[in-house]
Amino acid sequence: MLCSGKAKLFTTSRTGKTIITKISEHGDVLGLNGTVSNRPYEVTAEMVEPGQANFIAADALMQFLHDHGEVALRVAQELSCNYYAAHEEIRTLGLTNSPAQKFAKLLLGWSAHRGDSGHSLQLHLVLTHEEISEMIGTTRETVSRLFSEFKMKQFIQSEGAKLVIVNRSALEGMVQA
Repeated sequence: MLCSGKAKLFTTSRTGKTIITKISEHGDVLGLNGTVSNRPYEVTAEMVEPGQANFIAADALMQFLHDHGEVALRVAQELSCNYYAAHEEIRTLGLTNSPAQKFAKLLLGWSAHRGDSGHSLQLHLVLTHEEISEMIGTTRETVSRLFSEFKMKQFIQSEGAKLVIVNRSALEGMVQA
């Protein structure tokens, strides 16, 4: 369990290509699907800011779930949410037409549950352009170009690690196109 901080979750192909699957935050349980299914966890977690993770032995967790049905139900709900998030990720990578749409969708995902579309929203970027490119399946150069393009269109403003979404409705329009 990630108790504090943020971690990037990624997987690597046999040829060395990396894709970042998620940025986990405090409260996220990592490796749950691997533990419950008794299969290897295919993702690597790397802290992107200082934090703390606590570990629970698989056999202790399974016994706890066996003894506490209400917790087991909550775990099933969490695994279901993980499934739907993975499904959405596949849709984004496979069915979105352009890198700009993928980038807009990523920014919207980061801003979800943090205000309404009528106000600007400030985010703290913990990823490099290279890492963002690994999340949306493009190149670092494309991500740098998209940052410049989105700034020029006044969708976003950025300074260092601070990113402000100033026109969320424009980003939403790009995603729906």
